[in-house]
Amino acid sequence: MTNPTPVQSEGFKKQQFKVYDEELTEPLSKKVTGLKLPQSIHDALHALPQEERVKYLRRVICEAVKRDLIDQHST
Repeated sequence: MTNPTPVQSEGFKKQQFKVYDEELTEPLSKKVTGLKLPQSIHDALHALPQEERVKYLRRVICEAVKRDLIDQHST
């Protein structure tokens, strides 16, 4: 029988989702942005360990959006 009133401790919640980038100053979005990539790009990304891949993708996407969308509109 399942527990009708489960309790998730703070310790459980902290370990539930790994935070790979401790340098972030802004909270992360609650929604995930996902997209399909060409197979060669997918293979190159997935050759990286997961922690490095997450940091790399977050960094390059943030840099590109700031450069191409945010800074462009503020000038």
